[in-house]
Order: sequence, then C-alpha cells, then structure tokens
Amino acid sequence: MTRTSFAERWDLDPARREVLSTIVDGLASAERVIANAEAAKAMLLKAAQDNGLEILAEMGAPSGWILPVRAIAADIAVATNASDRTIRGRMDDAAVLIEQFPATFTALVDGRLSRGHATAVTEEGLRLTDPDARGRYEQLVLERAAGQSPGRLRAIAKAVAEECDPTTIAERHEVAFARRKSWVEAREDGMGVFCLLTGATEARAMQNRATSLAITIHRANRADGASEDERTLDQIRADVVADVMLTGIPSAHVADESGGNALAAIHATVQITIPAATLTGIGDDAAFLAGHGPIDPDTARRLAGGATLWSRLFTDPDTGCLRTVDSYVPTAAQKRFLRARDEHCRFPGCRRPVMRCDLDHTVAHSAGGPTAVTNLAALCRAHHLLKHYGNWTAHHGADGTITWCSPTGRTMQDVPAPVVRFIPSDDVDPPPWDGDPPDF
Repeated sequence: MTRTSFAERWDLDPARREVLSTIVDGLASAERVIANAEAAKAMLLKAAQDNGLEILAEMGAPSGWILPVRAIAADIAVATNASDRTIRGRMDDAAVLIEQFPATFTALVDGRLSRGHATAVTEEGLRLTDPDARGRYEQLVLERAAGQSPGRLRAIAKAVAEECDPTTIAERHEVAFARRKSWVEAREDGMGVFCLLTGATEARAMQNRATSLAITIHRANRADGASEDERTLDQIRADVVADVMLTGIPSAHVADESGGNALAAIHATVQITIPAATLTGIGDDAAFLAGHGPIDPDTARRLAGGATLWSRLFTDPDTGCLRTVDSYVPTAAQKRFLRARDEHCRFPGCRRPVMRCDLDHTVAHSAGGPTAVTNLAALCRAHHLLKHYGNWTAHHGADGTITWCSPTGRTMQDVPAPVVRFIPSDDVDPPPWDGDPPDF
C-alpha cells in the first residue's frame, strides 16, 4: 500500500467535540456495564460450582469424584455455546476471584476494573498463599489501578507480588532454573515453534540482540535502494535467530563498507535495577529486569560485576529514585536517565518498549522548551505523531508525571514507575522519521 506524507495539526470544532465526547462517554459507560456483567457471570459460575460441590458433600462422595460439577459445567456449556472444559476453568477462576480477591471482585462489580484488569491482579497474586500477604498485595495493586491498562497493571502487580512474597526470589529462581529446557512444537503448513525456557536475563538479552541485528539489516536494505528484500522486521528477526543457532553466526545478510560483517559488532544489552543493599551483599531484595520483572539477587550481583554488556543503574534505598548512572558523558547520562525512568511510551496505556521510542520535548524546543529531564519523555512514533498532530496536549510535572488532555477535553495522568528498572542499549536508536504516519 502506497503511503503519502501528510502532517498537519487538526482541531475539533465545538459541535464535533460534543459529538465525540458523547461517543467516548457512551463507550466508557458500556465498559462499566460489561464489567458489571462479567461480575454477574462470575457469581453465577461460582454458584454453579458450589451447587455441584454441595451435591458431592450430600452424597458423601470422595473429593476426587467430581461428576456432579462436570455435569453442571456441561449443561452451562451447551447453553452458552462453549466447551465444558472451558466452563470448568471459568468456574475455578470465578471462585478464586470472589473468595481470594474480594476487593478486586468488588471493583469489577462497580465497573472500576475490567475483566482484563481483574485477571491480571488474580494471576499475579495467586502465588501468595498467605491470606495477609495476599490482602496487602491486593490493596497496594488496587491503589495504583486507576487509569492503567491491563498490561501496565500486570507489570505493577508483578512487582508488588514480589514485594509481598515471604519466599525470596533466590529460592524460587533456584527451583525454576532447574526446569530450563528447549523443545519444538509442531504447527500447520510446515511450520514449527522453537521454544527455550531459560533465565529471564538470558532470554531478554537474546531477544534484544536479535532485534538489533534485524534492525541493522532492515535499515541497510532500505538505505541501498536496490534491495528487493521485502521481509518484515519480525521475519528478519526469525531468520537471524535461525542463522545463529544453525551456523553460530548471524550470516552475512549485511556487509559494511569495508566488506566486513556489520552485524558482528552488535551485542545484546539489557538493564537491571539493583537495590544498593543487594549490590553490596547485605540484602537479598530482588533486582528488576526490563520488560520482565524481578530476578534473583545472585544473578543481579554477577551481572553488575563489570561485564561490558550490562549497563548499571543504582537506586536510593529510601526513595527508589535514580542515584547514579553508569556514564561520565552528561548527554548520555541524561538520555539514560530518561529512558530508565520511563521504561516505555508515556502515552496512557501504551507499553511499547522505550528502545523503540523517541525522546520528545513536551514543550517543543522551537517554542522555548528546554532539553531537560523535566521536559523530555519517551513516546512511541505513533503517539509522538498523535501529540504533535492529533490535538492531544501534554503537561510535564517536575516529578515526571505527564498530564494528558484529549481532543474532547478529558485529562489523565501517566505516572512513572516508582522504582527505575531499565534502559535499552544505546546501540539501537529508533528509525529516522520520514514524515509518514506509522500504523496504529
């Protein structure tokens, strides 16, 4: 499809603003109704399961004999055009939500959370078997749930669950790492999936390096103008991984001007945030890996020991704010701080990784906006364009909070993570802006 460049800011006239405001209000109201309906479904599913369990108890049947529950699930499945296995799973999910996460269920009833939000809270909190720890977890997560997308809320819930879990991540990681393996899953049409279960740091580093290699190839193919390579970035990334696994090198897809392999110099870079007490060995709090979440302290300390592939950020133990950055170049340090603070695109609900974002002046530089951390934020290309040409405005607070105002006048805040966790490799910058709007 041919794309043409067009960049002109548009504004809403009062009449159209009112029409769109009514539409947005209607959709928000519909979401609250849907959430309430999901809560009603959960109550009915739990009631159905409870009835089956009561029948079992009245019969004096052993606990493993669940035929009444299965029969009731099959009845519901036929009535709702679903499989009985699916209904049984939904019964279990409903029981977990209502019994173990009552505050989350109440928020669903009230329409303050969607089913997706509730699922994120319950799935990340299930590992907390102690009722007090689970209650504290639920309270902390719900306090931060307002205005978050399900994806962002899941990241918050993962971090809070780690904080509330009485079992250390080092103990859990030792057990989990012993289960590392690789396997292949067959797919239709001659395709297959190669799967690898390994440490989070290794997995993230492999994905980052594959992405860096793929971007280099993609840019080179566009730059020479003669290439007929029409592969997408995903396709190139898959090909690079296959090359490395089968030949030990990423293959000479791209040669530099001297005739060498331009891909050989690209390395994976991941970043972790390490509490100072963990780094010095006097504490065992979890470190945080970008795009994943908590990792065990032994791995974090080993990576912080000077390996050139790892950038290091150090946080204040009291505030969680960035204390120092592993760089002596001020401009690089500023860039690293911003990317570490933001982690992802700062448009509400967007989780596009910061390494794929632009660093945007909230107040345009041409309008006198300073190049300072209090006036810079990561925005993915789509939302960068939306800010400049889509009638959205942003106000940058001194603490990094960005207040957005929509075309219909609604305001919402995007608050940076309280603990800095990640910056991407400086080797990979977003592609140059050619003026064409990206696909949303």
